[in-house]
Amino acid sequence: EISNNVTQAADGVQEVNENVNQASAVAGEVTRDIADVSQAAMDINSASHKVGASSSELLKLSNNLKEMVDQFKI
Repeated sequence: EISNNVTQAADGVQEVNENVNQASAVAGEVTRDIADVSQAAMDINSASHKVGASSSELLKLSNNLKEMVDQFKI
């Protein structure tokens, strides 16, 4: 009976170890996913700044073009 109890306890410990390993693997995947989302957010932020800078430059060019066109009087 003691041997059976020890065997059952060992099986229980093995099952717990397997569950911990699975949980650890899932946690690693979640960590990688979070890192990917964080990188994507940084990329979007960088692209947003570039779009803002480009739109400012486009506004300047538009104003310069308007000034040049306004110089031509018919």
